[in-house]
Amino acid sequence: MRVDRPHHLPVELLCQVLHLLDADDLLRCGAVNRFFRSLVRESSRLQFTIELAKHRMLTLMSPAEFPSYSSRLKLIRDRERNWRSPQNWGQLQKLGLPPTGTVYEFVGGYYANGREDENKITCGISFFELPSTEPTSADTPLKTWTHAMGGIKIVDFTMDPAQDLLVLVALAPPQCESVYQLHLRSFATNEPHPESSLPMGILTCLPKVTDHHIPLETTGAVRVQVAGDLVALLVKEVHDSVSAHLQIWNWRYGSHYSCAMARMAGIEDFTFLSDNTFLIVRPSGRFECYTFENPISCSTVPTLKSSYNLPPLQDGFMYWYICMSSNPAPGYVPPPTGEGSRVYYPRPDERIHACCLYIFKPTGPGDHHVHSFVFFLNVKMFLDAPPPPAAPSRDIYPTAAGAASSRSNSGSTSGSSADPDEPPAHPFQLFAPHPSFFAPANLQQPPFAFPTPPLAPVRTRQQHLRSLLVGSGVQTVPWDAWGPRHTRWFDEALSTDWQHALYGLKTVECVDPAAPPRGEGVRPGDLLDAVDAAGAEEEEDDEERTPAVDPASLPTVNDLLNGIGFDVVDEGDHEANELSRHRLGAAQRHLRIRDYNPYALLIDPKDDEEADAKGKGKSKGKAKASGSGSGSGEWGSGKGKWTRRIVTTPSTTPSRGVFVKDIVSALPYSEVISEQKYNVTDVMMDDCRVLLMQRGRGGKLKGIDILTM
Repeated sequence: MRVDRPHHLPVELLCQVLHLLDADDLLRCGAVNRFFRSLVRESSRLQFTIELAKHRMLTLMSPAEFPSYSSRLKLIRDRERNWRSPQNWGQLQKLGLPPTGTVYEFVGGYYANGREDENKITCGISFFELPSTEPTSADTPLKTWTHAMGGIKIVDFTMDPAQDLLVLVALAPPQCESVYQLHLRSFATNEPHPESSLPMGILTCLPKVTDHHIPLETTGAVRVQVAGDLVALLVKEVHDSVSAHLQIWNWRYGSHYSCAMARMAGIEDFTFLSDNTFLIVRPSGRFECYTFENPISCSTVPTLKSSYNLPPLQDGFMYWYICMSSNPAPGYVPPPTGEGSRVYYPRPDERIHACCLYIFKPTGPGDHHVHSFVFFLNVKMFLDAPPPPAAPSRDIYPTAAGAASSRSNSGSTSGSSADPDEPPAHPFQLFAPHPSFFAPANLQQPPFAFPTPPLAPVRTRQQHLRSLLVGSGVQTVPWDAWGPRHTRWFDEALSTDWQHALYGLKTVECVDPAAPPRGEGVRPGDLLDAVDAAGAEEEEDDEERTPAVDPASLPTVNDLLNGIGFDVVDEGDHEANELSRHRLGAAQRHLRIRDYNPYALLIDPKDDEEADAKGKGKSKGKAKASGSGSGSGEWGSGKGKWTRRIVTTPSTTPSRGVFVKDIVSALPYSEVISEQKYNVTDVMMDDCRVLLMQRGRGGKLKGIDILTM
């Protein structure tokens, strides 16, 4: 049927009607005839809607707000093209820093760092507003201020500038009945937050045990996260047991109530997925997705929704440490704040998620070979219905029983205590896999020197976990049914703070010039240089059951980061370069951006070149896409050369005797590596910035350079 041009309706009214459509319907409308196609193409408002959908974003501004739709459209197109085109990156801006401490945060365009006194106690937190390319922030001076913390013993903190919220996790005073307190304060003034439902804005967490004789400074590692009205605290180790405690509050409306859960078998990490769903990862190597009711009027208990196994391990190996990272917090979109509001924001249900795995085989005291891996997935996978298992199975653990037995014998893996007079360098200073997951360094206690957990019988622990899942009616999805299609694996260098080195669907990392591009198989590397080459040989498969090892003899996460007690498997010289970056400070390195947005796979590099030539007179770079192949090309090898790779074929991570079989992963991504080298030790990113961190020996922060997109 022929559709004529509606002459009786003004174009402005037609655009208002079309604005009610989503991006898919707008594209269908543009296919009706030339008139509608021209209407959609020439309307900056409709084009902005389509661009938001392409890049998995949503708008935070009303139509009447500044800037105009034409400015918004130009902003998103230019910024997203710049992420793909390193030759367009601008000049560095240096951030002036006062004396810095070991705790830090980077959220919403602000960087915060704890300031320590002569006793290494966090006595204040300094906040820095960062440069931005947002039109709403033009011509306004950048703010810097410091909040004094008084006598509070701060363990960790987080913030949400969009809600004027600062959350301090502190050890409760001795007279309190709880171990921890969460102080809800104003980000701007440091006063109790005016919207908190508690007068003083203090939440209590984890009741004390009356017969507990261990100093509370060594009680456990914590993780705090804010997502809108919700704030959660995970205490990874509780008192003398191997259990974990997770508690969620509605800090604005229901602070007297909470949603809480405890797990005797432990919780490795936690993150929100939505306003009623969260994800945890268990020491046995399993993701668990829970739903919960917002605890506004009463306390609630979460309900297990789905469960997913990680790859099964060979006998004797154990998932020793697992941490997750996603930024910004999944499932949350900040409220429109008028002045300073961002033009757009990542969709709450599509964020890239990093999971770092540290695996070893506890064969005896002083013999600990660590294998490290990192993989990425889209959190949308957990929000969708889980795939049906290939065959009914009652297995709760990976098929290798040794993995379960080893982990159950280790629990929270307490290590031999360090000399209290000379505490080891804190993991924060050495790019811990997740900074919030370490005991406070400012309390002059050895990090992660936790009490030795009791040895629980393996069979009892397996039966306990099996009863939890079977009783819930939730069947665990095996790795082969979900993992290969939804993940992409690489080697983990221990020197990237993935909590802040990803944003939305993008990731960033620095690459040593001598290191080859890593995008195919991944290899655990010798990052700690703890032993000579002879001590880093591959372990042979052991058919016999590994004898139980006293958890007190096992090294800790802090030991791993300091190269104490571990033989990290040597798989290549380029990982030694990572160690140099990790320990010795900044050097000239390239930056690598990966984008897991499906739309990024469809962009023709020639389109970017033409846009650059149109905007700047000529193109300064040459892009090379690999189509549907695995991706290849030159990088950093000559003036004007840079490579954009598109990786859509599966890659294989060799099992190396750790996993039952090789790991195949196929999550598509695009990748670009900068031609220019930067003076950098570690990197962070958000929607429009890359923070280049320069650190000296011991991980001490020396300076920050900022790239804006």
